[in-house]
Amino acid sequence: MSVFTQKSLLNKAFIALLLLAFPPILRADSNAPAPWVLTASLERATATDWHLTGSVCARHEIPLAFRINGEIRERRVDIGAVVSVGQVLFQLDPRDVIEQRIAAEATVASARAETENAQRERERLADMLHKKLVSQQDYDRAATAARAASEQLTAAQAVLQQARYAIEYATLTAPTTGVMVAVNGQRGQVVAAGQAVATVAEAGAREIEVAVPELRRAQVPRTAQARILGLAQSLPVTLREVAETADSVTRTWAARYRFDDSAAAPALGTMVTLHFVNEISPQRMRVPLGAILEQAKGALVWRVVDGRVQPEPVTVLAIDDEFAEIETALALGTPVVALGVNRLQPGQAVRVR
Repeated sequence: MSVFTQKSLLNKAFIALLLLAFPPILRADSNAPAPWVLTASLERATATDWHLTGSVCARHEIPLAFRINGEIRERRVDIGAVVSVGQVLFQLDPRDVIEQRIAAEATVASARAETENAQRERERLADMLHKKLVSQQDYDRAATAARAASEQLTAAQAVLQQARYAIEYATLTAPTTGVMVAVNGQRGQVVAAGQAVATVAEAGAREIEVAVPELRRAQVPRTAQARILGLAQSLPVTLREVAETADSVTRTWAARYRFDDSAAAPALGTMVTLHFVNEISPQRMRVPLGAILEQAKGALVWRVVDGRVQPEPVTVLAIDDEFAEIETALALGTPVVALGVNRLQPGQAVRVR
């Protein structure tokens, strides 16, 4: 007998022993009673509490800058100062703009003299043209010169007006009543037009600015409770706006919450923690983690109806060590199989433990 034949006989003998020793595993009994299953009822998902920390700021914070270049000669305000509309905050050295105005005035005077002279020459040639002492071409040339001189006068007057505005621009005043939250300009500093030298927080509404992480961006709560360190009382706030774009560095979205009672708002810059409670949808339920069966077509649970199981598709929203939160159309309290879900078939009879 060959070695191959001996191995074949040994394998057959081993299989025969398995059949004798473990018949329930390899032979199904059609008369076996329905299996026992453990069920659990669908529960309402619990609300989750989370928080973000931000600071109190004004609804409108206005950066202040000069409209012209120059050297700061006076600084009349400090951080935290309360200012009113029209109050002088900074003053530039006005000597340059004063000289520009003088030069512009001289240009206007010269242009006016040129215009008057050109007008007289045009009138003189018009009279001579009427007497046929000059040609039409000479008159047209004089008329053109008069118009050009008039336009030059208009341009010079515009430059003079700009020079007068520049003198006004050398003084920086408060555009609104509020509080100075930043002062960057210093006496003797040379600044460029448009360079921010201070920031004023407009008086009025106060808000809390927080950075919303990307995972929370789609479901930012509309309301929250603002808690201040050291104070037991919390203040209700309401979402006003969420930025449309994320910060390029932190990948967070700036959100602003306004105080429902503006009179109770704390001082600017106060650190505040916003506590949120997610709103729970009626379709959001909680089941034991073992009740979820993941398949290629998605997750499902087994609903028990009249002693038989039926698959019900669900959407898994969150899981933890013991439970899974799902979204389903099933009613609250519906019994579902909690264990052994991978052994069931649609319509299979079961006995509920």
